[in-house]
Amino acid sequence: MDGRQKIKTSIDLAMTAVLPVLMCYSIVGETAHEIIGVTMFCLFLAHNSANTAWFGTLFKGKYTLRRGFGTAVNALVLLCMLGQVYSCTVISKHLFTFFDVSGAVTARLIHLRCAYWGAIWISIHLGIHLSGLLSRFNLNNGRKNTISHIVLGAIAIMGIYAFFKLGFLIYLFGKSQFVFIDTTASPVLTTLEYLSVMILFAEIGYCLDRVAGIFDRNLSTRRG
Repeated sequence: MDGRQKIKTSIDLAMTAVLPVLMCYSIVGETAHEIIGVTMFCLFLAHNSANTAWFGTLFKGKYTLRRGFGTAVNALVLLCMLGQVYSCTVISKHLFTFFDVSGAVTARLIHLRCAYWGAIWISIHLGIHLSGLLSRFNLNNGRKNTISHIVLGAIAIMGIYAFFKLGFLIYLFGKSQFVFIDTTASPVLTTLEYLSVMILFAEIGYCLDRVAGIFDRNLSTRRG
């Protein structure tokens, strides 16, 4: 990898590592949660700064199913991130108390939904670019690629269990305003459970991206 690729990879890996820790709100504590949240947002800005070329092509060229899917996922990630920026300034108890904004109940619900939907869309985004990430570590060829996806697939299966255990469905659809996590549980284990859910949706994103690519190729062949 060249220097630019190393920077982009470091940012991507940092975001992947920070996100599951950020989800462990009840375990890390309020102050740490807000600090980690700001860190995640800074990494998000850095990620976009490192990929400015993509924005230059946004309104150029033809949109295939695969390109449209990727663009839609990026838009949803951005929407969730904006929701987090707004809501965290309203409900913050430590870093942003100087903002005197009303509407804490609504903001808390927005924050919770954007956190869980954001985790899913970020994971799908990661899956769309999984082949590129594996290639940076020379893991996308032959046996290494197969082994990589077997390992990720096995973790994704565990992610199905963690998805329900961690109550994703409850929080995704706003059935609760607060996250309930067993504070007696191992912080490391809980973080790994969130990570397994991320890998689950990364694999889903990878598969959907591949299917969209196959559809586009078949459509192009028929037209040709």
